[in-house]
Amino acid sequence: MQERFSDRARHALALANREATDLKHNFLAPAHLMLGLIAEGACMATEALRMLDIDLEEVRAEVRKHVSGQSAPDDSMGRRTHTKEMNDVINLAIEEARKYDHKYVGTEHIMLAMLQVQEGIPAKVLKARGVDVDTLREKTVGMLTTLQDDGHDLAHSRHGDFEWVHQQELAKAFRSSTFWHTMILAVDSANRLGAGEIEPSHLLLALMRDKSNGIAKLLGEKGVTTDWVREQVSRA
Repeated sequence: MQERFSDRARHALALANREATDLKHNFLAPAHLMLGLIAEGACMATEALRMLDIDLEEVRAEVRKHVSGQSAPDDSMGRRTHTKEMNDVINLAIEEARKYDHKYVGTEHIMLAMLQVQEGIPAKVLKARGVDVDTLREKTVGMLTTLQDDGHDLAHSRHGDFEWVHQQELAKAFRSSTFWHTMILAVDSANRLGAGEIEPSHLLLALMRDKSNGIAKLLGEKGVTTDWVREQVSRA
């Protein structure tokens, strides 16, 4: 169902996997997802918690303390197994999105879902701080109402516009041959540098290598060359 997730929600899921790697876990649980949402930063879920005066750094530290006791060797090279609680969160997040007739699943839906999975560490940590699903829902609905007002310019929203881009709109990019050419070059750049994931720096290298888009010429006038960018990425 990830094709229905917003850009920020998918990014949070990717960060959750990274958190599991750091903790040497071969499974993915709501605790990792909570850490991923906090790491994602500027999204609806974390903004709603901040507006409820929740210290996210304290939450992060406590969640890590709880989940560290669940350490298990990360022997798998493939996709991590989702715990039952993690599957429950995903299913409930989809239900939350449908409840509001949204065409995407955003970070706000994920956070509301996590509070409903009472066995999960995030729900326990947040409830200990006075946050329950009804409190968070009220705050989130208020934020949604404000941002979905016809006169609201999402491009200038402090939350950014990715949270609100529907799949149909994202599909426009995937129909572009230019987009795919850039992505192929980015993958090639990542492979040449021995990277396991595509990073923004690889996209920059791709744009620099494609002489048809004018980026290389524009940056070249400022003394920035493809070789220089590649050297800096390699060092990083």
